[in-house]
Amino acid sequence: MTATMTSYVSEEPGSAFKRPIAALDAGNRTTQWIDPKGNVRTIPSFVKVLETWEDAEPCENSVLVELFDKHGHSETRFILGAEAQILKGKPAFEFDKVELAKYLMFAALEPNIGQNTLIIESLQVALPDSRHRENVKRLGELASTYEFTRNGERVYATVRNVQPVDETKPAYRYARANGLFKSPKSVNGVLDLGGGTAIARLYTPSGSVMRELDVNIPGTFDLARRINAALMPTTGQTQDLSLIMDAIKENTYLIGTSGVNFAHLFEKCRDSWLEDIRAKLRVSWGKHFAEIGEVLIIGGSAPLAAPIEESTKGRFRVAPNSQEISIRGMLL
Repeated sequence: MTATMTSYVSEEPGSAFKRPIAALDAGNRTTQWIDPKGNVRTIPSFVKVLETWEDAEPCENSVLVELFDKHGHSETRFILGAEAQILKGKPAFEFDKVELAKYLMFAALEPNIGQNTLIIESLQVALPDSRHRENVKRLGELASTYEFTRNGERVYATVRNVQPVDETKPAYRYARANGLFKSPKSVNGVLDLGGGTAIARLYTPSGSVMRELDVNIPGTFDLARRINAALMPTTGQTQDLSLIMDAIKENTYLIGTSGVNFAHLFEKCRDSWLEDIRAKLRVSWGKHFAEIGEVLIIGGSAPLAAPIEESTKGRFRVAPNSQEISIRGMLL
């Protein structure tokens, strides 16, 4: 992708819509950003790069992008979200996080209605570890000026800075700011349950990450794998794990249009998956458990962890607004 020159954009008419901060949280299952009206937008994390002969139409849960070079010539087209999934685009877990941001950032580059010029002082991008020097360098290279169409509307966008943010930290910051921890002077934690992976982190009362206690855990992809294995004796074939995860999210327990139903297996598979998560946390955090006040459970799969909340008597607790807490925290 080639960035256009700033001078080329400044020649376009209309006042610029300026945002001090924009946020992009591109997970393995969903991508989130906050639109100019302050609403959280969520689309599936799929990218489909379009050949010249391919068509795609955006919908409510898709974003169609066409990028132009510095001469105004079409350079590449791609669609993000639900339509990309239907067109068999690549899921997020097949990209590295920075490569993924090169595409999904254009979902967050959304100008105000009636304006076509956008200036973002800082684009915050969630990463598993913001200290990775090569990733920080590569992200920084995305700070530039772009000419593109977004769902058919011409946009001229300048991103002055791209800043990586540690996953879980915005949620912790939001929780502290909104009084969600009952014991803010204790060590508290965040468990972010995602699709491909989950990450659990502890924070000191001052907000420092206790890096040596980071725990990476299989996300709902692993739950789907367990369900698929349990179905094999009756189906005799491997199921699409993405469709299993969709069925879990929608509470239908039906895999696509196949007619295969896993409702009778779901609780047993979910409980074994959650027990493995708890076991890994007990081992990793064992010496510190007495110091921990609460662990907030967030992310797209957080509601699945309700049994943990019950068994720990609320010490591990599904956060209110668990699926938006991270993206909102990125603007604090």
